[in-house]
Amino acid sequence: MNRHYSYEVTVAAPALDDLILAVHEVACQSGGRSPRRWRYGNVVGISAPRVRDLALATVQTKHAVAGRVVAAITVTLHRRVAVDVIFTLDDVAASAQFHCATKNSEIAKAQETSWAAHLVTETSAALNANDITTSVSCGCTSATD
Repeated sequence: MNRHYSYEVTVAAPALDDLILAVHEVACQSGGRSPRRWRYGNVVGISAPRVRDLALATVQTKHAVAGRVVAAITVTLHRRVAVDVIFTLDDVAASAQFHCATKNSEIAKAQETSWAAHLVTETSAALNANDITTSVSCGCTSATD
């Protein structure tokens, strides 16, 4: 089955900067000796993930995103496991949407889905630790949707 998962962390609109910083912090702590390392099967994230900007023009062609996109990054682990994080903002809420970035094999997609879930869980935990209320959701679409 060819399914695509996307995850989302939502906060109040004024906390957009905290949300962006939390995603970057989590990505930087997900490699190396941190206890918050990403794991998938027998693969363990021991190298530091790379964070790079994702052009806003690319976001609309690559992903179906609802809302006004204000920033986007790609977080890559092991050179091939990548997640696009798209930040949106409206009058009430700010969100970080986590989408698998590549369309490789089912194994790579499963690793990317696991990586996205890890980033979401840790981002939400980091925000909650700073008394910022979060809402986490997961969406799934098939290739035929």
